[in-house]
Amino acid sequence: MLASQQELSGVQVASYLMNWDDHYTTHRFQGLFLIQTERFLQTQLNETRAQQKLETAAQDVIDNDTYDDEAIDNDNNDEEQFQIQSTEHDKKYVLVNTRIDYQYRSDNLNRMCLYDFVSIFYKKKMNSTDLKYLSKIAVSIEEKINRKGRPPNERFLFQKQHPQATTYLMMKYSESHVPVLYGPQIPRQDRDDTRERYCRAILTLFVPWRTVTDICDIGQTWEDAFKSRQHLILRHSWTIIENIQLLHECKKDRDDHLLQVIAEAQTDNSLVDPVLIPTNQVDGEYGTDDSDDLLELLGNLDENTVAMLNATKNSTENRYIEETIEAVKNVGRFNSVNTYDQYSLNEPSDRIDQSLVPFISATPNLVRLNAKWQEQLKTEKEQIRRGLITGNFDKDDDGMLNLDAARSAVATVVTLNNMNINTKICENYGSIPAVILVKANSCTQKSVADEFTLNREQRAAFMIITGHLDGDSRCRTGDNNGQLIMCIPGCGGTGKSQLIRALTKYFLVTKRIQMMRKLAPTGIAAAEIDGMTIHSFLGEQRNSGKARTIKPGDLKLEKEWALVEYLLIDEISMVGLTLLAKLNRIICAAKHTDPQVPFGGVNVIFFGDYLQYRPVYDVPLHTDFTLPVKSKSNKIATEKQIQQRVARSLILQINCVVKLTQQMRTEDLRYLQLLERLRHGECNYDDYELLLTRVVGQSSVPLLSDSPWNKAPILVFRNEIRTQLNHKAVSHKAQQTGQTPIVCVAQDTCKGKPIEDRALIKKLLELSDSKTEHLPGLLPLVPGMPVILTQNIAIELGLINGVNGIFRQLVYQEDSVSTDIISEEFSKNARYVHRPLYALVEISKSKIECNLEQLQPKLVPIPVMEQTFRVDIGDMLPKDKKPKSNRKTLLSIKRRALPLVPAYCITTHKSQGQTLNKVVIDLKLPNETDDIAAVYVPLSRVKRLTDLVILRYFDYKVLLIKPSKSQLTEIERLDKLYLETQARFPEWL
Repeated sequence: MLASQQELSGVQVASYLMNWDDHYTTHRFQGLFLIQTERFLQTQLNETRAQQKLETAAQDVIDNDTYDDEAIDNDNNDEEQFQIQSTEHDKKYVLVNTRIDYQYRSDNLNRMCLYDFVSIFYKKKMNSTDLKYLSKIAVSIEEKINRKGRPPNERFLFQKQHPQATTYLMMKYSESHVPVLYGPQIPRQDRDDTRERYCRAILTLFVPWRTVTDICDIGQTWEDAFKSRQHLILRHSWTIIENIQLLHECKKDRDDHLLQVIAEAQTDNSLVDPVLIPTNQVDGEYGTDDSDDLLELLGNLDENTVAMLNATKNSTENRYIEETIEAVKNVGRFNSVNTYDQYSLNEPSDRIDQSLVPFISATPNLVRLNAKWQEQLKTEKEQIRRGLITGNFDKDDDGMLNLDAARSAVATVVTLNNMNINTKICENYGSIPAVILVKANSCTQKSVADEFTLNREQRAAFMIITGHLDGDSRCRTGDNNGQLIMCIPGCGGTGKSQLIRALTKYFLVTKRIQMMRKLAPTGIAAAEIDGMTIHSFLGEQRNSGKARTIKPGDLKLEKEWALVEYLLIDEISMVGLTLLAKLNRIICAAKHTDPQVPFGGVNVIFFGDYLQYRPVYDVPLHTDFTLPVKSKSNKIATEKQIQQRVARSLILQINCVVKLTQQMRTEDLRYLQLLERLRHGECNYDDYELLLTRVVGQSSVPLLSDSPWNKAPILVFRNEIRTQLNHKAVSHKAQQTGQTPIVCVAQDTCKGKPIEDRALIKKLLELSDSKTEHLPGLLPLVPGMPVILTQNIAIELGLINGVNGIFRQLVYQEDSVSTDIISEEFSKNARYVHRPLYALVEISKSKIECNLEQLQPKLVPIPVMEQTFRVDIGDMLPKDKKPKSNRKTLLSIKRRALPLVPAYCITTHKSQGQTLNKVVIDLKLPNETDDIAAVYVPLSRVKRLTDLVILRYFDYKVLLIKPSKSQLTEIERLDKLYLETQARFPEWL
């Protein structure tokens, strides 16, 4: 693109207007999306294996590919892309791409590989010249000899299976083109961790194929397939393969001289010109080798230099962290010398046999059992998920929809007029016939509402939603053809989760449970309502940056949403506009509806409180785009900003509101009044003095070493504080019980190789797990300690990020234990386990139904998991050694670790949505914190004021933080809609 300030001559302007070339090359190039073709083949292979029930170690590569750069690609180029093109007479359009063209190429080109096909042929629409050429294809040799002029380019027809076989053909280039491979580059040949992907890529490019079985047998790995088929690769193709490897070698060695100069300069204590530092582009085509350069540069730095840099960074933030930890020490949390009872957040348990050996090295039998357990969990998870999506279960389930049973279970079946009912089509599609309306008996509604003891406001919301489900005309008035877009706001403890449970029961007893999906933005919130996280249901990984590509005709997507008619979304304060926009686009694509129809016509009910925590890395749903912003007004909106505005327009289409105001959690009336004033930033000085009576050190709470506060979780604002306090708490319990602390050490690699730089190893292990995809660097363990699961292992089984449990046993690989001191945080006699195999954790909320051999119920084997994250090491480099400002100092790290952290201390974010029996909170906020949720969320976790203590004295001003303008505006808007809803349903409200 031309620079905006560049001056152009008249000749240049004319040449651009005439569409003339502005540069010339010795070769012509043609793009090829290689990774998309690989993914197609892998999916085809997986499906074939699944059909034949043959499983190999490589079966799930499609879901966990390892790329040479291990980078996160924001362009979604691993999803197959299609073009929409016409077929006959431009009346019909189909999806096509290079892969389809190659698969259905002419039989005459059977022996041509994909690389040569892209290089030699292109697709064009047939014209009269082409038809004439094809009609004379059998011309005699004599006529060919006597023909004058340049011979016509060769043309070939597609096979008849090609969607454009009658209108397009393949034509040979006059000069061969050079294929340019888009997406992650082909990895190095000699890397073990990317060997499978390397073999798959080479086979895809250079061995002729039409289906995946042409290049890989069902029972083979890609490496085995490569060994058995490499003789099919032509000689000129081997030259290209060798050049691919040579490119890797060149990039690896290109800066050796410069790094040598740096090393020599450091030896002489002199400065090095920053220009000499290797400046590869991390996000560019060859950005994958920055890791090598940065690792070597770190290795050349003096340890004292790194220590000096770390001592001077983030002084203000570090001071806050240190002061908070010191405050916990000062109130005696780690001073108790008496052993205390079993700790748990809210669920003490002594059901598990205490004779379990807490730490044991793996035996062949334990390895076998773990493999069997994980396979059982995977099978049960897939069965439940498949049942949720398709409605088909192997076992009888009263909650599953059967249309005939549904008719008999309810009072009335209403058939709409002017509709043709084709039951067979509907059954095949796996959906409820749109022509059937089911009316439930009113006594069913009443009985469920009574069973869950719903108050007047909860009952009104319940009746509106269930009435809408049953076709009650009163609940289907208004805009959007009767679509219900509802919001049920309420502060913490007003019974939103109880209402969701009641609605779930009603859908269940009326055998329409598949019509409903329950989603939440976090694992804890999803677990509270027995639902799924929004990211998981959308098929996206947390923080991956890889959005799910939405393609027309995606059968998997359509099946996932075929039965869904009602969507319940909890904790709306933590749902962002970007995430909601994704959800809307996916539903519209799955339902084949006009994008202008909100949520594809699906009825959506939002639950939550806008005054609680906002979404991370997103903008809240209450964002008011009409308010003035500080940024330049003439700046063009990005696609992301446009989608956020679309999502905001969806929120503005809410057409029904029922507010929950009756407090079901807080039993202390005086404290309830304080919380209500706190929501408006209007606490008085009496409120402040009341809270000061709960500061540790008063007569009511002398020290945290006293029961029950020595077992209460501590809520803090920073993950770094949480990690350090948890480590101290585990060490304290080990000392109390007279046990040696065992610390699991994460295994970190960079580009498939172990990290050797000691300073970098220390930095990575000390990182908060919030920066490492929630896999901790150091995990201290003591039998009976509380833990929190940090990964979604099986949401369908209750093994969800944020669920609490009790650690019972660790099984580790033999010869992986050392006594070398890795961290000063733990006692000198601590033992470090470098290769854990699995941990047994008692999880009371587990929904596992299968019998795990030799394991008691609720005892769950938590496996080691793997995640990739990026870390900025710029703070480890002196200014004169840093790359230029437009270069990044990011390393891509792959970590293997147990997805567990201690639960003695949790962040206030994690506490949202939970009711805690006893809790210790800190109201001294970090600098520049002006979010009312930072104060309101921790204070509203308990039923009574006496159930909490405050860590230290705090400023009165924190009780005067007011909601933002956009929060107030949205709350006022919902209040008006609530008044309208009351007018519509006077009998319930």
